[in-house]
Amino acid sequence: MSTSSPLEVHRSGAPWAPKPRAVIVSTSLPRRCGLATFTNDLRGALTTAGWAVDVCAIDRDGLTYGPEVVQIVRSDAPDDYRRAAGELAASGVDIVVIEHEYGIFGGPDGSHVLHLARELHRLGVPYVVTLHTVLETPTRGQYATLRTLCQGAARVTVFTESAKQLAAETGVAEPARLVVMPHGAPSVLREPADPLALADHLDSLGDGPILSTFGLLSAGKGLETVIEALPAVVAEHPDVRYVIAGATHPDILRQEGENYRNRLITRAEQLGVRDNVRFVNAFLTDAELGALLARTDLYVTPYLSAQQACSGTLTFALAAGVPTVSTSYRYAVDMLTKGEAQAGVLTECGDAEQMAKAIGALLSDQERLDSLRKAADAIGAQLTWPSVGRQFAGLLTEALGQPAAPRAYPLVLSHLDRLTDDIGIVQFARESGPDTDSGYCVDDVARLAIVACELRESTTIRCRSGGCARRCGSWTRG
Repeated sequence: MSTSSPLEVHRSGAPWAPKPRAVIVSTSLPRRCGLATFTNDLRGALTTAGWAVDVCAIDRDGLTYGPEVVQIVRSDAPDDYRRAAGELAASGVDIVVIEHEYGIFGGPDGSHVLHLARELHRLGVPYVVTLHTVLETPTRGQYATLRTLCQGAARVTVFTESAKQLAAETGVAEPARLVVMPHGAPSVLREPADPLALADHLDSLGDGPILSTFGLLSAGKGLETVIEALPAVVAEHPDVRYVIAGATHPDILRQEGENYRNRLITRAEQLGVRDNVRFVNAFLTDAELGALLARTDLYVTPYLSAQQACSGTLTFALAAGVPTVSTSYRYAVDMLTKGEAQAGVLTECGDAEQMAKAIGALLSDQERLDSLRKAADAIGAQLTWPSVGRQFAGLLTEALGQPAAPRAYPLVLSHLDRLTDDIGIVQFARESGPDTDSGYCVDDVARLAIVACELRESTTIRCRSGGCARRCGSWTRG
């Protein structure tokens, strides 16, 4: 049965309506990164909530994708963004969801994504933006790109209230467009763990307390802080084990190989705690993560940046009901201190001594640990993907009710071109031509500079003296 006509009926005679269709613009599996995993999980949750969902994959490695990927955009190819927008609009997509993270999109400060956004806007296709990072002090270029992207969005979602407040305060998004939408976690994390998952690694850990951290390895994760803290913890709890599970981030692996992992191993050896640290060099499945978290007494997120606005791994730990010791980055503060009951203990970023005291104190206080576990479980019960998917589906339905983007008209620069020369813009015109006798004035040239800056962002312009690569005041439309 075709899904193109809303007038068709089921055999029962009931009216049939097509599912609303969304396309998520993001990295996508098989790329191994947190954003690709998030996209896959969000797609599944929205599908369960009654939407038809495809993916437009931002690609830099020439990967082969599954059938859910209907468009592939090379991250550094501006024309790919425009082409994808046009083809998505032609396919009849109802709404587009852009997952924004720094470093994903090509161009200065990720500005290539604006080619996609502007073309969607021109074609009347609404889009929603999810901000995976909200910076307290973005650079001028980061601010300009993100503000422009958010200005055209029907809604802008963030993961916590503090991220919403920060996005409003920095001006990257208008408060009326901002919506808090929690990060989801797989439902399997709240189910009994598979006894066979990760058995080869977990069965050899012994019966002592287990600390764990999982996710793609990179220096910003701050794992060295935990290793620096371990000698003091091991002095009180000699049988403690710290499990570091995860492959090295593909971008880091491409640039420097396993240098970071090797530095961690070397540091553990220098501190005499190598036998207390276990590495699981793999990209874990949800079932394997469930098995690891089921064995974990304390989860640890030692991120070095206090501005970290989201952590999928912390979300997963909470969904599994595991208490956490974490550095005081923004997402951890929001998630671990909800309401009166705390689900974890916070330490300063990079402070190994504080972390050692926090871990040691909790491992020595079973009553306190049980209290944190109960709070973590209560928070985690609200974070499963089916629940988040229903909320996100409601948001998309609401966004579809917004007025359609006005259709833009082609930009005509012929008269402006006639009025400009190598000096600037002629002050007056005589009918359709420049009145060169009127000369030039500073305020007109200043306004020309403003127009030129806007054109630089919105269209390609070439010097009419020879089509040079630089952009200047004497242009023709390109």
